[in-house]
Amino acid sequence: MTNTQAAVVDADRYTVSRTVVVNAPRAAVWRALTDPEHIAKWFGQTATLDALEVGARGSFGWPDHGVFPMVVTEVAEPDHFAYRWYTQSGEFDVDRATEARFTLVEEGATTVLTVVETGFDRISDDEEIRRGQLESNRQGWDGELDELVAYLEAVSA
Repeated sequence: MTNTQAAVVDADRYTVSRTVVVNAPRAAVWRALTDPEHIAKWFGQTATLDALEVGARGSFGWPDHGVFPMVVTEVAEPDHFAYRWYTQSGEFDVDRATEARFTLVEEGATTVLTVVETGFDRISDDEEIRRGQLESNRQGWDGELDELVAYLEAVSA
């Protein structure tokens, strides 16, 4: 597997971040982040997305965890992609959703991908819930981005 680092929690800023280096061109990484057919190969088992534009809605699904709604907040191909998603039970509340922002930087034949998820301070008024979700998503980004790297490198091989 390519050079990867574990996700990091910044408890003061309520963020989770992780950077991975992928042995794949930026265009392939972009597709894997934005095309539901590719997303479902590494991020959950199902993915939907109405359109690739700000305001588009979709969802990600895991058999053991449920389906989580999302709304696209940024599309700047091929450099940045972001969405708000809701990982709490109940109705999708965009004001209580976290935002995952992906930055793609091409370095020769590889792509440096950084995800920063923010907004854990707004998901709940309960600090214990906030801290628990920070840790849960930290673990999630470790697993999911490892799957993304493995998927892209297998496709590129």
